[in-house]
Amino acid sequence: MAQSNSDYSELHVRVAWYYYKAEMTQEEIATRLGLSRARVIKVLDQCRQEGVVSFHINSPFTNCLQLEKQVIDRWKLRDAFIVPAVDPPMINRNLGAAGAQYIERNLSKEETLLGFGWGNTVSLTLKHLSLMDHQKVSMVTLSGGITAYLQNTYREENNPLFKFNSRFHIIPSPLLVSFPNTCRLILEEPEVARIMQLAQLANIVVVGIGPMSANATFTQFGYITSQELEILQKQGGVGDILGQFYDKDGNRLDVDFHNRLVAVSLEKLKTMQHVIGVAGGAHKVEAIKGALRGGYIHSLITDEKTALELVQG
Repeated sequence: MAQSNSDYSELHVRVAWYYYKAEMTQEEIATRLGLSRARVIKVLDQCRQEGVVSFHINSPFTNCLQLEKQVIDRWKLRDAFIVPAVDPPMINRNLGAAGAQYIERNLSKEETLLGFGWGNTVSLTLKHLSLMDHQKVSMVTLSGGITAYLQNTYREENNPLFKFNSRFHIIPSPLLVSFPNTCRLILEEPEVARIMQLAQLANIVVVGIGPMSANATFTQFGYITSQELEILQKQGGVGDILGQFYDKDGNRLDVDFHNRLVAVSLEKLKTMQHVIGVAGGAHKVEAIKGALRGGYIHSLITDEKTALELVQG
């Protein structure tokens, strides 16, 4: 994948920061960023030649890098990727681009199974994702309703599912069904059960984090009514992942429609190899905190202002 000038600059600053400020070794940097050690050495040389490194690292990205370490330490995360602050309408687009960049850096050199959830930020991540022909990547959905969501969100030529030659494993069902018994029967279908089991083997999983709001994607698509949203709020709900709502401490709420959801459970999500949450904006701070306290995500991609709230709160 060819890097844009902004990505190129950000990579140089990131390598310089890790080496000179975080005192990581070249080998550690290479492992973290998915680069060869020779590439890290070359980038450090370029940083010195281009003046990125002098007595200080001169870039607006440095504040984000400081915040990354603080967020990781505060919430005991595996990793964090913070993007500079932008106006609210631009947050999801920037997070989608950052999510794609992060995934590309963390793809296995052999074969990767990429699991993904439901929602706007996740679909933008897929939209920005660029895979090389030689990369062996298969994709698996974590819930039903993915095909319908993307078809309703994008024209066919822009649908992320049509971008790749990758092998797709899509749960062939709605996200939410009318009755718990119907959900149970769907989950017992051999093809659905096979894909749900496969999803738990994903090397990398990408999920969005929804707020308790009438403007949340889950609400806008009519999966819950305003009355149901009010009930969830009264029960202490702060957010959802894969349509499953939880309180400020990350405890999954005991509500009827959870028994009608065709999705990987939050408890199973905890046990997966590497779950990346992609979410940002002031309206999602409490939802992100709840997800972090619940242990549902291992790494976080968010924006600078949200990261500050997470560190201070």
